[in-house]
Amino acid sequence: MITKFTVGNRDGSSAWDVSELTNNVKWVTDLNFAAGTLTFDVIKTDELFYPKSGDLVEFEWDGFKVFYGYVFKVGYSQDKKFSITAYDKLRYFKNQDSLVWPVSTVSQRFETVAKMAEVSYKVVNSSDYKLPAEVADGKTYFDMLKTAIDATQKATQQMFYLFANYDTVELRKAPYNQLELIVGDQSLMTGFSFDKSIEDAANIVRIIRKDQEESQSVASTSTDEASAEKTSEDPEKTSFSYTDSKGSNVGQWGKLQTTENAKDKANDAQIKQRADELLVEKNRETYSLRLNAIGDLSLVAGNSVHLQISDLHDVGFVIESAAILKATHNFGPNYNCELEMKVNEPWLENSSSS
Repeated sequence: MITKFTVGNRDGSSAWDVSELTNNVKWVTDLNFAAGTLTFDVIKTDELFYPKSGDLVEFEWDGFKVFYGYVFKVGYSQDKKFSITAYDKLRYFKNQDSLVWPVSTVSQRFETVAKMAEVSYKVVNSSDYKLPAEVADGKTYFDMLKTAIDATQKATQQMFYLFANYDTVELRKAPYNQLELIVGDQSLMTGFSFDKSIEDAANIVRIIRKDQEESQSVASTSTDEASAEKTSEDPEKTSFSYTDSKGSNVGQWGKLQTTENAKDKANDAQIKQRADELLVEKNRETYSLRLNAIGDLSLVAGNSVHLQISDLHDVGFVIESAAILKATHNFGPNYNCELEMKVNEPWLENSSSS
Protein backbone atom coordinates (compact mmCIF):
# COMPACT_ATOMS: atom_id res chain seq x y z
CA MET A 1 0.00 0.00 0.00
CA ILE A 2 1.02 3.64 -0.42
CA THR A 3 2.83 4.86 2.67
CA LYS A 4 3.94 8.24 1.29
CA PHE A 5 2.90 10.21 -1.76
CA THR A 6 3.55 13.93 -1.83
CA VAL A 7 3.78 16.63 -4.49
CA GLY A 8 5.21 19.96 -3.47
CA ASN A 9 7.63 22.82 -3.83
CA ARG A 10 11.11 21.89 -4.95
CA ASP A 11 12.69 23.44 -1.87
CA GLY A 12 10.54 21.27 0.39
CA SER A 13 8.82 24.26 2.01
CA SER A 14 5.35 22.84 1.37
CA ALA A 15 3.84 19.65 0.00
CA TRP A 16 0.42 18.13 -0.65
CA ASP A 17 -0.34 14.62 0.53
CA VAL A 18 -2.05 13.00 -2.48
CA SER A 19 -1.98 9.41 -1.21
CA GLU A 20 -5.78 9.31 -0.78
CA LEU A 21 -6.53 11.14 -4.02
CA THR A 22 -4.48 9.25 -6.56
CA ASN A 23 -4.90 6.26 -8.86
CA ASN A 24 -3.35 4.73 -11.99
CA VAL A 25 0.11 4.94 -10.44
CA LYS A 26 2.74 3.50 -12.77
CA TRP A 27 6.52 3.39 -12.26
CA VAL A 28 8.91 2.50 -15.11
CA THR A 29 12.64 1.75 -14.96
CA ASP A 30 14.56 1.13 -18.18
CA LEU A 31 18.21 0.24 -18.96
CA ASN A 32 18.01 1.94 -22.36
CA PHE A 33 19.40 5.30 -21.23
CA ALA A 34 16.04 6.67 -20.12
CA ALA A 35 14.92 8.39 -16.96
CA GLY A 36 12.71 6.54 -14.52
CA THR A 37 9.10 7.64 -14.89
CA LEU A 38 6.20 7.93 -12.46
CA THR A 39 2.77 8.63 -13.96
CA PHE A 40 -0.36 9.06 -11.87
CA ASP A 41 -3.77 10.71 -11.70
CA VAL A 42 -4.89 13.00 -8.88
CA ILE A 43 -8.54 13.85 -8.29
CA LYS A 44 -9.08 17.59 -7.75
CA THR A 45 -10.67 18.51 -4.43
CA ASP A 46 -11.57 21.78 -2.77
CA GLU A 47 -7.97 22.10 -1.62
CA LEU A 48 -5.79 24.48 -3.62
CA PHE A 49 -3.75 21.75 -5.25
CA TYR A 50 -2.28 22.96 -8.54
CA PRO A 51 0.80 20.94 -9.53
CA LYS A 52 3.50 23.05 -11.14
CA SER A 53 6.27 22.10 -13.51
CA GLY A 54 9.35 21.22 -11.48
CA ASP A 55 7.44 20.25 -8.33
CA LEU A 56 9.06 17.55 -6.21
CA VAL A 57 7.35 14.14 -6.13
CA GLU A 58 8.11 11.54 -3.47
CA PHE A 59 6.50 8.09 -3.50
CA GLU A 60 6.85 5.20 -1.07
CA TRP A 61 5.19 1.77 -1.14
CA ASP A 62 5.04 -0.34 2.02
CA GLY A 63 7.66 1.92 3.54
CA PHE A 64 10.10 1.40 0.66
CA LYS A 65 11.42 4.54 -1.04
CA VAL A 66 10.41 4.00 -4.66
CA PHE A 67 10.55 7.32 -6.51
CA TYR A 68 12.05 10.77 -6.09
CA GLY A 69 11.68 13.13 -9.01
CA TYR A 70 10.10 16.16 -10.57
CA VAL A 71 6.91 17.08 -12.44
CA PHE A 72 7.49 17.55 -16.17
CA LYS A 73 3.97 17.27 -17.55
CA VAL A 74 0.50 18.03 -16.20
CA GLY A 75 -2.82 17.41 -17.88
CA TYR A 76 -6.29 18.30 -16.65
CA SER A 77 -9.58 16.86 -17.90
CA GLN A 78 -13.26 17.65 -17.57
CA ASP A 79 -13.71 14.95 -14.95
CA LYS A 80 -11.65 17.12 -12.57
CA LYS A 81 -8.56 14.96 -12.70
CA PHE A 82 -4.89 15.90 -13.01
CA SER A 83 -2.72 13.48 -15.04
CA ILE A 84 0.89 13.94 -14.01
CA THR A 85 4.19 12.69 -15.44
CA ALA A 86 7.29 12.94 -13.27
CA TYR A 87 10.87 11.89 -14.04
CA ASP A 88 13.67 10.97 -11.68
CA LYS A 89 17.03 12.76 -11.72
CA LEU A 90 18.23 10.84 -14.76
CA ARG A 91 16.02 13.18 -16.81
CA TYR A 92 18.79 15.79 -16.50
CA PHE A 93 21.13 13.50 -18.40
CA LYS A 94 19.20 14.57 -21.51
CA ASN A 95 20.96 17.92 -21.23
CA GLN A 96 23.21 18.66 -24.20
CA ASP A 97 26.79 19.92 -24.19
CA SER A 98 30.09 19.81 -26.06
CA LEU A 99 33.12 18.27 -24.37
CA VAL A 100 36.60 17.06 -25.22
CA TRP A 101 37.12 13.86 -23.27
CA PRO A 102 40.67 12.99 -22.23
CA VAL A 103 41.73 9.37 -21.85
CA SER A 104 39.50 8.28 -18.98
CA THR A 105 37.25 5.51 -17.63
CA VAL A 106 33.48 5.28 -17.86
CA SER A 107 33.41 5.88 -14.09
CA GLN A 108 35.28 9.15 -14.46
CA ARG A 109 33.07 10.29 -17.33
CA PHE A 110 29.96 9.45 -15.30
CA GLU A 111 31.20 11.55 -12.39
CA THR A 112 31.91 14.46 -14.73
CA VAL A 113 28.48 14.55 -16.36
CA ALA A 114 26.66 13.95 -13.07
CA LYS A 115 28.35 17.05 -11.65
CA MET A 116 27.48 19.00 -14.80
CA ALA A 117 23.85 17.83 -14.55
CA GLU A 118 23.89 19.01 -10.90
CA VAL A 119 22.49 15.78 -9.46
CA SER A 120 23.54 13.70 -6.47
CA TYR A 121 25.44 10.63 -7.67
CA LYS A 122 27.39 7.54 -6.64
CA VAL A 123 29.75 5.17 -8.43
CA VAL A 124 28.56 1.79 -7.14
CA ASN A 125 30.67 -0.23 -9.60
CA SER A 126 33.74 1.25 -11.28
CA SER A 127 35.76 0.34 -14.34
CA ASP A 128 39.53 0.44 -14.85
CA TYR A 129 39.29 0.30 -18.64
CA LYS A 130 40.76 3.42 -20.23
CA LEU A 131 38.72 4.90 -23.06
CA PRO A 132 40.56 6.84 -25.76
CA ALA A 133 40.30 10.62 -25.95
CA GLU A 134 37.40 11.85 -28.07
CA VAL A 135 35.31 14.87 -28.97
CA ALA A 136 31.61 14.96 -28.05
CA ASP A 137 30.04 17.87 -29.90
CA GLY A 138 26.44 18.82 -29.15
CA LYS A 139 25.55 15.50 -27.55
CA THR A 140 23.40 14.63 -24.55
CA TYR A 141 25.02 13.28 -21.42
CA PHE A 142 23.13 10.05 -22.11
CA ASP A 143 24.73 9.81 -25.56
CA MET A 144 28.20 10.53 -24.18
CA LEU A 145 27.87 7.81 -21.56
CA LYS A 146 26.30 5.36 -24.01
CA THR A 147 29.39 5.66 -26.21
CA ALA A 148 31.62 5.06 -23.18
CA ILE A 149 29.52 2.18 -21.83
CA ASP A 150 29.28 0.44 -25.22
CA ALA A 151 33.05 0.69 -25.77
CA THR A 152 33.75 -0.58 -22.25
CA GLN A 153 31.40 -3.52 -22.70
CA LYS A 154 32.97 -4.46 -26.03
CA ALA A 155 36.46 -4.40 -24.51
CA THR A 156 35.75 -5.99 -21.12
CA GLN A 157 32.43 -7.87 -21.55
CA GLN A 158 31.14 -5.89 -18.56
CA MET A 159 27.84 -4.06 -18.94
CA PHE A 160 27.39 -0.81 -17.01
CA TYR A 161 24.16 1.14 -16.69
CA LEU A 162 22.58 4.13 -14.96
CA PHE A 163 19.95 3.86 -12.26
CA ALA A 164 18.23 6.42 -10.04
CA ASN A 165 18.23 4.91 -6.55
CA TYR A 166 15.56 7.20 -5.13
CA ASP A 167 17.34 10.59 -5.00
CA THR A 168 20.82 9.42 -6.09
CA VAL A 169 21.90 8.56 -9.64
CA GLU A 170 24.16 5.52 -9.61
CA LEU A 171 26.57 3.87 -12.05
CA ARG A 172 26.09 0.13 -11.70
CA LYS A 173 27.28 -3.04 -13.37
CA ALA A 174 24.64 -5.48 -14.65
CA PRO A 175 23.30 -7.63 -13.29
CA TYR A 176 23.40 -5.47 -10.19
CA ASN A 177 21.54 -7.90 -7.95
CA GLN A 178 21.10 -11.57 -8.84
CA LEU A 179 17.85 -12.13 -7.00
CA GLU A 180 17.01 -15.45 -5.42
CA LEU A 181 13.46 -14.95 -6.62
CA ILE A 182 12.04 -17.54 -9.01
CA VAL A 183 9.61 -16.15 -11.56
CA GLY A 184 7.62 -18.92 -13.19
CA ASP A 185 4.60 -21.18 -13.20
CA GLN A 186 4.27 -21.50 -9.44
CA SER A 187 5.93 -18.26 -8.41
CA LEU A 188 4.88 -14.67 -9.20
CA MET A 189 4.36 -15.12 -12.97
CA THR A 190 0.84 -14.58 -14.31
CA GLY A 191 1.68 -14.68 -18.03
CA PHE A 192 4.44 -14.54 -20.63
CA SER A 193 5.22 -14.08 -24.31
CA PHE A 194 8.36 -15.22 -26.13
CA ASP A 195 9.60 -14.78 -29.67
CA LYS A 196 12.75 -15.24 -31.71
CA SER A 197 13.71 -13.41 -34.88
CA ILE A 198 16.31 -13.17 -37.64
CA GLU A 199 14.86 -9.96 -39.09
CA ASP A 200 17.97 -7.98 -38.16
CA ALA A 201 20.45 -10.81 -38.66
CA ALA A 202 23.13 -11.10 -41.33
CA ASN A 203 25.04 -14.26 -42.27
CA ILE A 204 27.26 -12.64 -44.89
CA VAL A 205 29.33 -9.58 -44.06
CA ARG A 206 30.95 -7.70 -46.92
CA ILE A 207 33.60 -5.05 -46.27
CA ILE A 208 33.87 -2.74 -49.26
CA ARG A 209 36.83 -0.66 -50.34
CA LYS A 210 36.08 2.00 -52.93
CA ASP A 211 38.86 2.92 -55.32
CA GLN A 212 38.79 6.08 -57.42
CA GLU A 213 41.45 7.18 -59.85
CA GLU A 214 41.10 10.84 -58.88
CA SER A 215 38.91 13.16 -56.85
CA GLN A 216 35.49 13.81 -58.32
CA SER A 217 35.18 17.29 -56.80
CA VAL A 218 34.88 20.07 -59.37
CA ALA A 219 35.15 23.78 -58.54
CA SER A 220 32.06 25.85 -59.27
CA THR A 221 30.69 29.28 -58.46
CA SER A 222 27.35 27.70 -57.55
CA THR A 223 27.11 25.98 -54.13
CA ASP A 224 24.34 23.68 -55.35
CA GLU A 225 26.28 22.73 -58.46
CA ALA A 226 29.43 22.08 -56.44
CA SER A 227 27.50 19.84 -54.06
CA ALA A 228 26.06 17.89 -56.97
CA GLU A 229 29.49 17.45 -58.54
CA LYS A 230 30.99 16.21 -55.25
CA THR A 231 28.34 13.57 -54.82
CA SER A 232 28.46 12.36 -58.43
CA GLU A 233 30.93 9.61 -59.29
CA ASP A 234 32.36 8.67 -62.66
CA PRO A 235 31.71 4.96 -63.33
CA GLU A 236 34.80 4.79 -65.51
CA LYS A 237 37.04 5.92 -62.64
CA THR A 238 35.36 4.05 -59.75
CA SER A 239 35.78 0.43 -58.71
CA PHE A 240 35.08 -1.67 -55.62
CA SER A 241 36.94 -4.51 -53.98
CA TYR A 242 35.24 -6.86 -51.51
CA THR A 243 36.21 -8.93 -48.48
CA ASP A 244 33.53 -11.34 -47.29
CA SER A 245 32.90 -13.38 -44.17
CA LYS A 246 30.19 -16.03 -44.48
CA GLY A 247 28.24 -17.96 -41.88
CA SER A 248 27.41 -21.65 -42.05
CA ASN A 249 23.64 -21.10 -41.92
CA VAL A 250 23.10 -19.53 -45.34
CA GLY A 251 21.47 -22.74 -46.50
CA GLN A 252 18.97 -22.58 -43.63
CA TRP A 253 18.23 -18.86 -43.51
CA GLY A 254 19.03 -17.84 -47.08
CA LYS A 255 21.48 -15.10 -47.95
CA LEU A 256 21.27 -12.19 -45.49
CA GLN A 257 24.03 -9.74 -46.37
CA THR A 258 25.19 -6.54 -44.75
CA THR A 259 28.01 -4.23 -45.80
CA GLU A 260 30.43 -1.81 -44.24
CA ASN A 261 32.96 0.50 -45.81
CA ALA A 262 36.60 -0.26 -45.09
CA LYS A 263 38.60 2.25 -43.10
CA ASP A 264 40.93 4.30 -45.27
CA LYS A 265 44.21 2.95 -43.89
CA ALA A 266 43.10 -0.62 -43.11
CA ASN A 267 45.19 -3.39 -44.68
CA ASP A 268 43.80 -6.69 -46.00
CA ALA A 269 44.31 -8.54 -42.71
CA GLN A 270 42.56 -5.82 -40.73
CA ILE A 271 39.65 -5.76 -43.17
CA LYS A 272 39.23 -9.54 -42.91
CA GLN A 273 39.38 -9.36 -39.12
CA ARG A 274 36.67 -6.69 -39.12
CA ALA A 275 34.47 -8.82 -41.38
CA ASP A 276 34.82 -11.81 -39.06
CA GLU A 277 34.07 -9.69 -35.99
CA LEU A 278 30.98 -8.18 -37.58
CA LEU A 279 29.75 -11.63 -38.63
CA VAL A 280 29.93 -12.85 -35.03
CA GLU A 281 27.92 -9.80 -33.97
CA LYS A 282 25.26 -10.03 -36.69
CA ASN A 283 24.87 -13.75 -37.39
CA ARG A 284 22.46 -14.63 -34.60
CA GLU A 285 18.83 -14.90 -33.69
CA THR A 286 17.45 -12.34 -31.27
CA TYR A 287 15.12 -13.35 -28.47
CA SER A 288 12.41 -11.46 -26.64
CA LEU A 289 10.76 -12.53 -23.40
CA ARG A 290 8.05 -10.51 -21.65
CA LEU A 291 6.63 -11.51 -18.31
CA ASN A 292 3.57 -10.47 -16.33
CA ALA A 293 4.03 -10.94 -12.62
CA ILE A 294 2.66 -10.16 -9.20
CA GLY A 295 4.29 -6.94 -8.02
CA ASP A 296 7.61 -7.06 -6.21
CA LEU A 297 9.75 -3.95 -5.72
CA SER A 298 12.99 -5.86 -6.32
CA LEU A 299 11.93 -6.51 -9.91
CA VAL A 300 13.57 -3.44 -11.44
CA ALA A 301 15.75 -2.88 -14.49
CA GLY A 302 19.29 -4.16 -13.93
CA ASN A 303 18.46 -7.02 -11.57
CA SER A 304 18.22 -10.66 -12.69
CA VAL A 305 15.90 -13.49 -11.67
CA HIS A 306 15.66 -17.27 -11.96
CA LEU A 307 13.02 -18.54 -14.39
CA GLN A 308 10.94 -21.71 -14.45
CA ILE A 309 8.46 -21.67 -17.33
CA SER A 310 7.24 -25.16 -18.22
CA ASP A 311 5.39 -24.08 -21.38
CA LEU A 312 8.66 -22.82 -22.86
CA HIS A 313 10.45 -25.97 -21.74
CA ASP A 314 7.79 -28.08 -23.47
CA VAL A 315 8.56 -26.50 -26.87
CA GLY A 316 12.31 -26.84 -26.43
CA PHE A 317 13.41 -23.54 -24.92
CA VAL A 318 14.97 -23.55 -21.48
CA ILE A 319 15.79 -20.13 -20.02
CA GLU A 320 17.10 -20.58 -16.52
CA SER A 321 17.79 -16.93 -15.67
CA ALA A 322 17.59 -13.50 -17.28
CA ALA A 323 18.24 -9.86 -16.48
CA ILE A 324 15.47 -7.28 -16.47
CA LEU A 325 15.80 -4.67 -19.21
CA LYS A 326 12.62 -2.73 -18.45
CA ALA A 327 10.15 -2.97 -15.59
CA THR A 328 6.72 -1.36 -15.36
CA HIS A 329 5.06 -1.45 -11.94
CA ASN A 330 1.32 -0.85 -11.72
CA PHE A 331 0.49 0.06 -8.12
CA GLY A 332 -2.94 -0.47 -6.62
CA PRO A 333 -5.10 -3.17 -4.99
CA ASN A 334 -3.84 -5.65 -7.60
CA TYR A 335 -0.21 -4.55 -7.64
CA ASN A 336 1.50 -6.14 -10.64
CA CYS A 337 4.44 -5.59 -12.97
CA GLU A 338 5.38 -6.14 -16.60
CA LEU A 339 8.96 -7.15 -17.34
CA GLU A 340 11.05 -7.11 -20.50
CA MET A 341 13.94 -9.54 -20.13
CA LYS A 342 17.42 -9.74 -21.65
CA VAL A 343 17.61 -13.25 -23.07
CA ASN A 344 20.85 -14.80 -24.23
CA GLU A 345 20.62 -17.82 -26.49
CA PRO A 346 18.26 -20.31 -24.78
CA TRP A 347 19.39 -23.85 -24.27
CA LEU A 348 17.46 -26.01 -26.74
CA GLU A 349 15.93 -29.27 -25.59
CA ASN A 350 15.93 -30.57 -29.16
CA SER A 351 17.24 -29.35 -32.47
CA SER A 352 13.79 -29.35 -34.08
CA SER A 353 12.90 -26.32 -31.90
CA SER A 354 15.86 -24.28 -33.07
